[in-house]
Amino acid sequence: MNKKDQLKRGPLRHVYHYKELNSLFAIVIVAYLFFFHILFSSTLIYFYHFFTIIDLFLFRMFLVLILFLIIPITLYFLLVIGTNYLLKRWMNYEEKENETSLALEEMIEAQTTLKNQLSKQTSIPNYYLKTYALNKFETYFLHQRADSLKEAINLFEVEQQHVLQQYRFYRYHGEKRFSALYEKAAEFENQVT
Repeated sequence: MNKKDQLKRGPLRHVYHYKELNSLFAIVIVAYLFFFHILFSSTLIYFYHFFTIIDLFLFRMFLVLILFLIIPITLYFLLVIGTNYLLKRWMNYEEKENETSLALEEMIEAQTTLKNQLSKQTSIPNYYLKTYALNKFETYFLHQRADSLKEAINLFEVEQQHVLQQYRFYRYHGEKRFSALYEKAAEFENQVT
């Protein structure tokens, strides 16, 4: 799904799309504003003097904001989005997007088929037919922490609640780095069965 979204956003997604913005965007927008103001400074100053008929401080500040910030940034996004659209067409992004969509549909279909076959051949409830849970069950049986499916499910639920509590605690306190264990536990909870 992530690759499909990236293809939809196009090759310049890191310099304009709000979901993809990173430090590259900061560098590009600062460089763009710098060169824009160098190239069009005299024109901007001319328009500023032309429109400062009203001698109010708030009006002048509003005019500066519009002329020197809002207009250049609006032009930046129009330029980048237009260029991105042309690049998407030139680089055949629609074909790549269609291929990715087909691969995703095939994967979802195969996953559904596999899950249906698995649910018919096992007594494990559908909710636990996810890689994360099945790996945990396997570990419990290998290390003899559980002797039956019921014990494995109970042990899994206890550990899952503990891990999720820690995960929420770290997120609440602004901890940026989560261990893979916490992320997998949260991902398991968010997956649709």
